[in-house]
Amino acid sequence: MASSNISTEHLEANVRRFIIFRLLYSARFYYPVFTVLFLDYGLTLEQFAILNIVWALTIVFAEVPSGAMADIVGRKRLVVFAAALMVIEMSLIVFAPIGASSLLFLLFLGNRVCSGLSEAAASGADEALAYDSLSALGREGDWSKVLERTTQVVSVGFFITMILGAFVYDPNLVNGFLAWLNPGWELSEDMIIRLPVILTLFTSIVLLITTLGFYDIDTQSENALDEHESVGTSLLDPFRQILAAGRWTFNHRFVLFVILAALALDSVGRQFAVLASEYYRLIDIPVSWFGFIGAGMSLVGIVNARFSRYLVGNHSPMFNFLTLSSILITGLVGLCFAIPYYGVLFAIGAFAMMGMVQFQSSYYINKQVDSAHRATVLSFKGLALNLGLGFASFLYTSYVVFLRAQAEGAYSEEVLRDGIFIDALRGFPVYFLFLFVVFLLLGWAFMKPRKAIFEKR
Repeated sequence: MASSNISTEHLEANVRRFIIFRLLYSARFYYPVFTVLFLDYGLTLEQFAILNIVWALTIVFAEVPSGAMADIVGRKRLVVFAAALMVIEMSLIVFAPIGASSLLFLLFLGNRVCSGLSEAAASGADEALAYDSLSALGREGDWSKVLERTTQVVSVGFFITMILGAFVYDPNLVNGFLAWLNPGWELSEDMIIRLPVILTLFTSIVLLITTLGFYDIDTQSENALDEHESVGTSLLDPFRQILAAGRWTFNHRFVLFVILAALALDSVGRQFAVLASEYYRLIDIPVSWFGFIGAGMSLVGIVNARFSRYLVGNHSPMFNFLTLSSILITGLVGLCFAIPYYGVLFAIGAFAMMGMVQFQSSYYINKQVDSAHRATVLSFKGLALNLGLGFASFLYTSYVVFLRAQAEGAYSEEVLRDGIFIDALRGFPVYFLFLFVVFLLLGWAFMKPRKAIFEKR
């Protein structure tokens, strides 16, 4: 890898900026009031659903091409582009009019498109830049330490974000605090609705400034996956890059094993995370505690990072997959009982899965993939996880529709809703066991050499 033109100090700075990037990029103060904020602006539930579909489709279609572009034009450019898009997406709704209107929907539509493009651009590019910097320093072995440190910092940051985001959205708390500072100070309801977005806009500007300080590394060298292919500047280059990385991934079955394992674990865990607030309501937890629970779940990430680092450093990939599968299935089975209050403990397994899958898949893939195509292969993982979540969401929705059709008219709406939710929860462990068995069968049939997943890597 041609990196002689970059000093050790600059390479070290890249690693530090990667951690800061992950912290600021995830510091979205509107997360604890995400749905409520959209509706309070004046959007309908139908519009909210459409916007989320647009966001998901944008990520799916842009994920892999953006990874290929990062490998071709440079990781720094894609990371800066992602940060700039975050500034734009926040600006669109900071200044959006409050109240139902066609302009409001268009501005939020722009917000969702920019958000999806930003997610896709950042996916893989930041990670590839940080790993390449470690590689240039001769410190690839420190990648698990960097991932652990990043997870710890992001977990603490997310904890603060969740608490502060929920606080600034409460007019009584905000105006009570302002009155304590100065009796004449008070914010309007419209301004309080915008506060979480304004805070996120501020962090996005700091994020953009941070990304401008990255130093790019030339990855087009002897490490290319196909030494007979050269990178040009035509519009077809991203597609050539995708095909080359796709061929490499299929021929390196261990990386394919990691991506599919991540899909199986993450899709089920994330699907529950989407429904978590309804589960908390069902087990009699007050709504006022939802933000604190979300913040607490983020702190669990600190423990998960240390545990994941221990697993990848001391055990084989197959052992780690079975360990994570055991944690997930235990949590999923426990959720089915919907135990009042204490049932929240079983939710930890699903939330923990997302962080541990991200950690371990990143560790294994970065160790295996050549630098020249690292961002593209990482984007394959991102695409797989999003498709896995999309398919799980489709199955869940279809199952709920089926259950409702079976029980329609037999109970009141509230009883029916709760009953359907519990019955649908019972489908989660069944679906994961299906994925588990299919994954093991595919691994046995196509994994070559099989011993690669039974050896510590």
